[in-house]
Amino acid sequence: MSQYDLNEIIEKIKDKSPFELKDNKRSRTWSLRVIISKLYYSLDFENEPQATRQKITQLLLHHGQFNREEIDEMFQLSAKETTEYSMEFLKQHPEIAQDEALKSEEFPDEIKGKEEKKPKEIKYIFPHYC
Repeated sequence: MSQYDLNEIIEKIKDKSPFELKDNKRSRTWSLRVIISKLYYSLDFENEPQATRQKITQLLLHHGQFNREEIDEMFQLSAKETTEYSMEFLKQHPEIAQDEALKSEEFPDEIKGKEEKKPKEIKYIFPHYC
């Protein structure tokens, strides 16, 4: 599966032509991980991890070879909680964006009393494939 480059993956999705897989679960899982990884890193994953996940899910469901459960499982296995927020997360949580802005500016005293538990964003870490 690693022989597929990003352009080939995109062409196969557009044409709805199947990815060549060995006839076993392990090969299918590994191939799906490679496909998702290559697509994920080709999109705006740093600024929009959830939108990127949705885009990839839609592409693969449209292609038809993998089902939602398989795709969701790949993302869940690669999920990581973090407080290094993306632009997407900050847009959805303006109060956090404001706190982050205050921290980075010249107002360190304004946030000293606000050491409450920070919400965590889910991002995805996939292996990089050549």
